[in-house]
Amino acid sequence: MSAKPARVVAELGRPETPEETETRVAEGRRQRRQRQNARNLAYSLIVCVGLVVVIVLAVPRGSPPAQPPVDYRSLASQSEDSVHHPLLAPATPATWKPNAAELRAADGVTSWYVGFVLPKNEFLSYTEGLNGNSTWLADQLASAPAGGTTTIGGLPWRVYDQRSLGDAAGNVAYALSTRIGTTDLVVAGTATPAETRSLAAALAAQAAAKGLTGTATAP
Repeated sequence: MSAKPARVVAELGRPETPEETETRVAEGRRQRRQRQNARNLAYSLIVCVGLVVVIVLAVPRGSPPAQPPVDYRSLASQSEDSVHHPLLAPATPATWKPNAAELRAADGVTSWYVGFVLPKNEFLSYTEGLNGNSTWLADQLASAPAGGTTTIGGLPWRVYDQRSLGDAAGNVAYALSTRIGTTDLVVAGTATPAETRSLAAALAAQAAAKGLTGTATAP
């Protein structure tokens, strides 16, 4: 039986040697293994991505944990000694959620600020400015134009009504301000006038109870 003739390689123009045949076969096997590994890797990635999607879809979606109400009354009591001045923290309806309470400093004025979120997602805040000035007051009211005056809790309050501006009024859609001696009180937000007036009345009552005295004027 005659031996199988050696394979002629076009690139060489002659039959390949046994060593060249062995090298060619080994290279072919290496390339097949490489392609197989690439396919296996692609299949693995597809499976992993599919598992991640299933896990993400299976995890129940819940609302983020609710932020606990800020204990503004305790904070006011703790901060009074540092400013040597009575800080107001009147009781408010249980449905009002206090979400901020802090001492602030701006325009050379130290102030006590408390913010609330009301049931209909409205916002209402009050700021007590110690030794306030006209620049500070204008900033607190976002330069809202002053309107008439009203009496609440025995104090004269200036009214700032920008509800006709809609969203452009920001957090000063309706506001009230009064001045007791050297202390300015500002109540402002997106709440109704009735809610705003109720907070102003509570502040006026506590101001009297805490001995915050002086000639009261509407700025």
